[in-house]
Amino acid sequence: MFSSKTVPIVRGFHKGVQSARGVAVLNEVTKKCVRNPNKSSPLTHLPDYTFMDGRVTPYGANQKKRILQQREIAKQIVTLSREMDYAVERHNRIETEAKETRQKLLAEKLKPKGHLLLKKST
Repeated sequence: MFSSKTVPIVRGFHKGVQSARGVAVLNEVTKKCVRNPNKSSPLTHLPDYTFMDGRVTPYGANQKKRILQQREIAKQIVTLSREMDYAVERHNRIETEAKETRQKLLAEKLKPKGHLLLKKST
């Protein structure tokens, strides 16, 4: 066993370490990226100024671009989710049809013979 006197105390300071992708990583062990404060915050989403009489503040250039970009992403999400729903339903329908055809084929092939046929009829 090691005693606390023989083991040197090492303090781990959180330093930004460059990864292979070139992104600053908070910790080599956890691989968590540092959050970009300019990506989403009240400063980026709210208007720069407001009118005292309550008029609507026009969107800024980047704010308008961000809104349009988010709308396009929302449209893509809806389209892709519809495609996924269709694919899942189609897959389930094909599986049930295959199962039904297999059951139908087995029902046509396997018929009782001999004494089992007599038992079934009575």
